[in-house]
Amino acid sequence: MMKKGALTGATRVVEKQPRQWQLPKINVSWVMVPLLITLLGLGGRWVYQSWPINSIEVEGQFSLWEPDLIAQQLTWLKRESFFSVDLQQVYQQVDDLPLIDVKRVKKAWPGTIVIHVHEDIPMAIWNGEEILTVSGDILPRPAFVRGEKMARMRGSSQYAHEAMRNYRRLHQMLKKSQVSVVELEVSEVGSISVLLSNSWKVEFGRHYFEERMKRLDGLLNTLPEEQVVAVDLRYGKGAAIEWHPVKEMDS
Repeated sequence: MMKKGALTGATRVVEKQPRQWQLPKINVSWVMVPLLITLLGLGGRWVYQSWPINSIEVEGQFSLWEPDLIAQQLTWLKRESFFSVDLQQVYQQVDDLPLIDVKRVKKAWPGTIVIHVHEDIPMAIWNGEEILTVSGDILPRPAFVRGEKMARMRGSSQYAHEAMRNYRRLHQMLKKSQVSVVELEVSEVGSISVLLSNSWKVEFGRHYFEERMKRLDGLLNTLPEEQVVAVDLRYGKGAAIEWHPVKEMDS
């Protein structure tokens, strides 16, 4: 006999569902932000190292050098980056050029290097191979300086500044007579002699250059220029004059 209340029939079997695996949810911003920062860093580094230099501008007043000639010395800059180029290297290379004194080197956006320079003025050819500047400095003679219209000077380097100072004073005084200095020589003891464009050879000696220069000015205004060979001013208040021979004058 079955007990009251007991269940009858088969027991239902519950089928187990297969287990499903799920990846944890990831915040996309956690990945994108570092990636973006990395890409920006790489891009910025590329720009820093590769932004081109397109032009080189040289500014200043020139009597011998040409701006393009200076820029041609810096063609390597076109292979450098605008942001990483060494301006000190540019400064040093240009400043080493004869007659050139660099005042400033700067960058100008988007790709220009600007160099402002001062050119020292060459006044004479010194000892045939160098140049003497207006400030009395002896510098190597650039290949492009032919110097046809420049005076020739000879002497020891210790007299270079004095030679330039006296040359400039004499040059200024001779302008009104339309005569110029062709050659100036300083001896080992500092005695000065010059050859003028009118073919006069003038001896100034070692001392009293200013007073003797004024004396020469008076002689230029009074002597028959074409008859004089040489003038020696190494006297107290006078001068010794060498004349062309009469027969040479007659011919």
